[in-house]
Amino acid sequence: HPQQAADIALRILQHLFTTLSSPSTPHHWDAQARHRLLNNLQHYKHNLEQCVPANGMLFQGQGPRNLLLNISRYFRHIQDFLHTHNHSACAWDHVRLEAGACFQHLHNLTR
Repeated sequence: HPQQAADIALRILQHLFTTLSSPSTPHHWDAQARHRLLNNLQHYKHNLEQCVPANGMLFQGQGPRNLLLNISRYFRHIQDFLHTHNHSACAWDHVRLEAGACFQHLHNLTR
């Protein structure tokens, strides 16, 4: 369902934005590229918010709700991983790879 896909994509974008806008991102990351990425994420989030009801409750069944919980759990694990590894540059490089996988999932979801 297109609206469910929009809600899922919005949740992923929200989590990506929160994670990648953290002040603990490594200093060796290109600040200008990161700023452009965050601006693009904000733009896409804004566009998707126009498609999703304010309460975000498009889902009637348990399956999609479980998917949203799994997305939240996935990003909580990423935050825990960063915390466990003291937000090291190496941990952030792992998160960068995970973010790349999320962007691929978003691409597949929105085709």
